Amino acid sequence: MSFKCPLCMRIFSQRFAYTQHAQKCLKNVEVEVEEDDDNNDSEKYSSEMDTRSNLSSEYENDKVEVDDDNDVQNMSFDSIGSAISEMSLEDSNFENILDSSEEPEIFEEPKNLNTKTCTEFPNDAYKDLMLLVTKYKINNKGGNEIIRFFNKHSNLTESPLPKNIEQGRAFMNNMKFSNLEFSKVLITKHEDKDYFLYYQNLIQCIKNILTVPDITQNFALSYENYEYNRESIYSEQNTGKWWKTTQESLPTGSKLLSIILYSDATTTDTLGKSQLHPIYITLGNIPIWRRNKQDAKQLLGYLPILEAANKDLVRDTFHKSLRHLLEPIILLKDGIDLFINNENTWFYPRVSTIIADWPEAASFCLVYKSSNSNLPCHSCLVKRENLANIDLSVNDVILRTHDEMRKNFENDTQRSVCIESVHNFFGIYRI
Repeated sequence: MSFKCPLCMRIFSQRFAYTQHAQKCLKNVEVEVEEDDDNNDSEKYSSEMDTRSNLSSEYENDKVEVDDDNDVQNMSFDSIGSAISEMSLEDSNFENILDSSEEPEIFEEPKNLNTKTCTEFPNDAYKDLMLLVTKYKINNKGGNEIIRFFNKHSNLTESPLPKNIEQGRAFMNNMKFSNLEFSKVLITKHEDKDYFLYYQNLIQCIKNILTVPDITQNFALSYENYEYNRESIYSEQNTGKWWKTTQESLPTGSKLLSIILYSDATTTDTLGKSQLHPIYITLGNIPIWRRNKQDAKQLLGYLPILEAANKDLVRDTFHKSLRHLLEPIILLKDGIDLFINNENTWFYPRVSTIIADWPEAASFCLVYKSSNSNLPCHSCLVKRENLANIDLSVNDVILRTHDEMRKNFENDTQRSVCIESVHNFFGIYRI
């Protein structure tokens, strides 16, 4: 059973939602009638208020129902407009409470649009509009108002914009890459095939995240020490030892910008024949409860997927891509100023965490991926037969630290610690 509002024609599947909406909708219409009191004659005003009274009675009894969902789906905007006219709600402000799916139809839509996969927009105006909608997270109703405003005040016979934002979003979804600011760079060439890295500038991704107002309002800037009964309590990143030691290594007056990377190859079709390798970025300065939301992350790029028997070439391609992605923060010898809480703050970005599954973690650390490896863990140097030994003490666990792994590269003793003989981006640069 469904419930239909006779004022704005919205459909509700639950009685409680319909009742809550009815109270607000009725008040909105009564306010509009009061504002237009001077422009309407007394008879029309009396008729309208009688209508409101009748509608109020219907709301209280919850008798406005739609039993057939098919009738709802087949309802057209013409029929809605007819019903509105019968209720004598033709004042000029009533269109403000129409459903947000109303579409601008001043011009014909561009004729060069199609549903095929595209690599570019039909024109610059179309591109700028969708860039605006994407960057500032404008909803469909707001985007449609922008289109209506542009079409009304332009002198063009044919609109360069989509008919509505829904159409624009569908067009972007059919593009090879829906993000508007992707660049590409050739990483390697194998068997006459070019392998490109598609990416966004890392610094710009960080700035995009910081444009969300409530993120900067809850942004951690300094190390915090929490204790209970003389025991340290760890919760957010800025309560950990890594944050404390890293912050102490920075110049006086600067702040730590903690970078978190997510990476995982994924299939893009049901048969598993097509793959992409996305890598995302977020910031450890953002509290966990806020960081897990979608707008606290940015797609940094798509790593090239190289299918080759030469595994050293595959690893080299992976780390060349990482170097290109993270190069912007390597070049920041003097840090970067970011606008936080209405003031510029001096930051030094550092990669704190890389979230990945076991095979991908091994790729980052260049650890042997075989489960038969003597030292299969990418975090420590515990032997395979001791990984399940619960009697190991802390002193028995030797970590794969940056300095130790770097010494093995320099001394050409990689095999002794089960790491590949490929230049590791993280082994060359401390970031």
